[in-house]
Amino acid sequence: MPRDFILPDLGEGIHEAQVVKVLVNEGQQIKEDQPLMEVETDKAAVEIPSPFSGLAQRVHVKEGQTVNVGAVLVTFGDGDGEAAAPAKGQAAAPAKAQMAAPAKPPAAPKVDGRAQPAPAPAARKPEPAREQPAAAPAARKTSAPAAPAVRKLARELGLDIDSIQGSGPGGRVTQQDVEAAAEGGQPAPTPSREGRGPAPQSRPQAPAMPTGGTVAPDTWGPTRRVALSQIRKTIAAAMARSVYTIPHVTHGDEADITELDRLRRGYQRKDDPGSKLTLMPFVIKALCTCLKEHPIFNASFDGEANEIIYKEYYNIGIAVDTQRGLIVPNIRSADQMGIIELSGALAVIAEKVRTNQFAIEDLRGGTFTITNVGPIGGTWATPIINHPEVAILGMSRAAERVVVRDGKFEARLILPLNLSFDHRATDGAQAARFCREIIGLLENPARLLL
Repeated sequence: MPRDFILPDLGEGIHEAQVVKVLVNEGQQIKEDQPLMEVETDKAAVEIPSPFSGLAQRVHVKEGQTVNVGAVLVTFGDGDGEAAAPAKGQAAAPAKAQMAAPAKPPAAPKVDGRAQPAPAPAARKPEPAREQPAAAPAARKTSAPAAPAVRKLARELGLDIDSIQGSGPGGRVTQQDVEAAAEGGQPAPTPSREGRGPAPQSRPQAPAMPTGGTVAPDTWGPTRRVALSQIRKTIAAAMARSVYTIPHVTHGDEADITELDRLRRGYQRKDDPGSKLTLMPFVIKALCTCLKEHPIFNASFDGEANEIIYKEYYNIGIAVDTQRGLIVPNIRSADQMGIIELSGALAVIAEKVRTNQFAIEDLRGGTFTITNVGPIGGTWATPIINHPEVAILGMSRAAERVVVRDGKFEARLILPLNLSFDHRATDGAQAARFCREIIGLLENPARLLL
């Protein structure tokens, strides 16, 4: 009897997913744990593996389709879902023909003329058969450190991952390294290398014109309607909720980080002399210190109960730019970490997010968010608060400017900061004081470290 495989429960609160890519074809013999398709939920893109072996009798979904948890994805032939050879000879025969047809081409003259159509299904199956090694990472061992999703991308692009120089922590090969190698270029620089001068190119490239959708010309010319991805729908709903619910006010200021930049540039790890600290760990450290002095910014506003919920823990969300949109994982208990520990935590969460190796729980429980457009560019912004938090700190590109100090002109490195806050919970005077204390720590790194 046929057996249906349904979309499994993907996590608390997740009721649907969008099919990004179908990895199998009807009539293909499937191995246990072989990826069937890639789906995208509110925040994560995951591969759905097959729980058993068998023949894919029917694929019920197509790319771009949104399916609910419990919907049938694939129907397998043979009720037990196993390899099917002993149970049903008819099911085993096509599989054997698929393997034998390419292996013994000289045997074709011996086939009866009326049986000629029989090899036709086998002729359509070599492509799925070649896909199976790509679905089984164990088929070829590699020594390069990389996440499974990065290895998969390298296989799809026909690249030897061992030949790619990794730019991630400890020489880890990242998605950007693979993409750069595919284009014949150098690995994308990490934001940790430089804090001033020309801004490094952002990791995710600007999206090209999307394919698919429905052609729908308007009065002035051709157009195409393309459905939002699952993540973009979630981002849109969250941003609309935040703007319509929270009265936003943005306070802007600047920090002279010349001394801090000199300090961080002088740091080197013994095991990695080429390593550099980024500015972000210092900002997180300064932020956590000031949040303890200004607890209103480490809180949430309950409009229904007219209460402010002060958080006595400090989970700092970091907005990470990915090809699928901004994703905000949290560094938990950030106030208990030192600069070096924060640097390591940042590298880990960024790699997990960009390679889709994170859990939904990594995105929950934040108390304050930082967003940084500096690696891309820009001098000022109005960040939107990550509901239900009370504030968000935006960082723009640090740049050298000529300033007057003690009556003399000097070139100093200036970092623009933009704090958006919930005007129901606090006001501009508190926001200005909060920003000034953060700036005071950044401009005097000795205070920050002590």
